[in-house]
Amino acid sequence: MFAFHRIAVALLLLVSSVLLAETEEIEPEIPPGYTPDKGKDELGIWMELEEYETAVQQSALRVNNDYLINYVQSATCRVAGAYCPDLRVYVIRNPGFNASMTANGVVQVWTGLLMRVSSEDELAAVLGHELAHYTRLHTLDRLRRVKKSMTAGSILDLGLIVLTGSNIGVGQTFAALDAMAFSRANEQEADLLGAKFMAQAGYDPHAAYRVWNMVVDEETKAAAKREKAGMFSKTHPDSGDRAVTLQVFVTERYGPDTGDDEGRARHVEMLDRHYMMLMEDQVDTNRFGRTKAMLERHDQIGVDQGLVDYFYGEMYRQRDEEGDEEMAMKAYFSAIQGENPPPEAYRNLGYLNVKVGSLEQAQYNFNQYLTRKPYASDRAMIEFYLEE
Repeated sequence: MFAFHRIAVALLLLVSSVLLAETEEIEPEIPPGYTPDKGKDELGIWMELEEYETAVQQSALRVNNDYLINYVQSATCRVAGAYCPDLRVYVIRNPGFNASMTANGVVQVWTGLLMRVSSEDELAAVLGHELAHYTRLHTLDRLRRVKKSMTAGSILDLGLIVLTGSNIGVGQTFAALDAMAFSRANEQEADLLGAKFMAQAGYDPHAAYRVWNMVVDEETKAAAKREKAGMFSKTHPDSGDRAVTLQVFVTERYGPDTGDDEGRARHVEMLDRHYMMLMEDQVDTNRFGRTKAMLERHDQIGVDQGLVDYFYGEMYRQRDEEGDEEMAMKAYFSAIQGENPPPEAYRNLGYLNVKVGSLEQAQYNFNQYLTRKPYASDRAMIEFYLEE
């Protein structure tokens, strides 16, 4: 056993030394302020991407909340440094785990990513990874492949898949997924260069592998519920392998994890402000294994307990398996014990009270809901219940 341990340590050291040597050679292919030369095929691709950016700007999925946009924009510019003026950041309301950066600098961050990372540092790790793809021209090479493998107008079509997370017709689905996937070599380059970008920006580089550990945890819990993998998992290498590689590299290059949680506090503040909108979208996916994994993570990092408990109630209520009704009532009741409980916890607890015949308790909870949210859109419906 001792000999095996020594061999394992030696292998880890060998891997780390190789990675360090490789990453010294990985640098951006383009400088800040880069634009393609006239006459190159790249210029035509940029023009097509401008059409796609117009679609993003006009999309109903585009988030216009200034706080969320500024939060993501700030992290993006901090990681991008001198490349910041070349990028346009859009937050997209989609509960999936995804971020992307086009060859002409259109950055998309899905709200599902904001819900999954546990700190601003982890968000920066994903942004650094995408910036590495951008500066190494991986995204340009990918779009060249798109033009060869798909029909006319395919760049816009592919962009809309990235924007919405939806698949196109069966005939082109596999071509689209293949076109969206970077090569394993590209992904490793982006992982290592991305870690360098975020570390240079003052973020905790250990967050680079924590992100992939989170993905592994969620996929494991989702698999137990037989839930389909998201688009990210279909177009990226194994997250567990990436986490191991990055942990070895980051620890060797930047030292052991110090447990810095400054970025966590900022991220939790953002989640507390917008949790109702963000988590409602996730619960509505009916992917309850993933939802539970996210709620457990939010509980651990310190998201407002009343909000977390409320969505435990929502998850159980919508899942509606044996025993879930009782679990939902307990979760809603726990949610209203806090200092600033979500008004909706009173309302939904009231509905369950009516269902089990606890009418006096239902009346109390409905009144509490209307008192705390007097201009609720469903006020007329609640007043009807109270009259009944």
